[in-house]
Amino acid sequence: MKRVTTLAAITTAAVLALSACGGEKQPDAAAPAPSEGKSLLSSPLGDPIQLASLSRESTKKAKTSKVTMETVAGTEKNTASGQGQYDGENTKFSMSMDSDGKKIDILFVDSALFVKLDEADKAELKTDKAYVKIAADGQDPFSQLLGKLMSKAIKDSDPSRILEQVSKAGKITKSDQVELNGEQTNHYVIEVEAEKAIALIMGEIGIPLPAETLKQLKAKLEGKNVMILTELWLNADQLPVQVVSDQTAFVKAMGAPGDGAAKTTVKYTDWGAPVTIAAPPADQVGDMAEIMKKAGGR
Repeated sequence: MKRVTTLAAITTAAVLALSACGGEKQPDAAAPAPSEGKSLLSSPLGDPIQLASLSRESTKKAKTSKVTMETVAGTEKNTASGQGQYDGENTKFSMSMDSDGKKIDILFVDSALFVKLDEADKAELKTDKAYVKIAADGQDPFSQLLGKLMSKAIKDSDPSRILEQVSKAGKITKSDQVELNGEQTNHYVIEVEAEKAIALIMGEIGIPLPAETLKQLKAKLEGKNVMILTELWLNADQLPVQVVSDQTAFVKAMGAPGDGAAKTTVKYTDWGAPVTIAAPPADQVGDMAEIMKKAGGR
């Protein structure tokens, strides 16, 4: 059953990561299309709602990017790289993740998440299929549990989501212009109130936290003014270049063991470049309900 637990953790983390890229619709604002030449960098904005709207419009025009991600939690470090096409319900994403020395390949396409199985996975789960599929409309308990998260990711996937959170749960505390990887960028320092952010994310996903869990969260956060410090770099086309989110204060408030350090760094490159993301052949995809049934019967 170890692989079943691992599979559950992997797919849940992947869907949560996709959901974290989603955001609510904001009023459209005129934004320059990503250009082939160097655009002039405008002055940093102080209004997070306007900033979110401009970035969303630019992302909508560019549609695609390459992505790398590094997550540090205490002494553990996970990395991932991939590419995405951000197009509402036609959103597609491919990612290769390295978690505790295990490589995990996932695809998000055709409104479903596909997780690639290695030979050890196949043996443990008693299947010869190369992939397992998690569908938003799947009938197995696991797919139904994650369905709302996936639906949210499909509809609202957008790398500029952090800005919608800022407009409701935080504020821009500092902005300046700096060079990052040879490119001039607008750099923003953002403080997000942890308690408000949690309520916002869970509300948007549509899965309320149990009353007891909410009570425990409030008790640990009450009166501490815990902030999630986020830094954002946007290029001249209002496209994200890098996002760093430091959750250290939050995980320490939650009582995490060890030093409690927690930070996520996401980098975006090659905006507007062609990407090729396709679902695996149907005969290579296993049914989640059948796979879980076989694995559970061991």
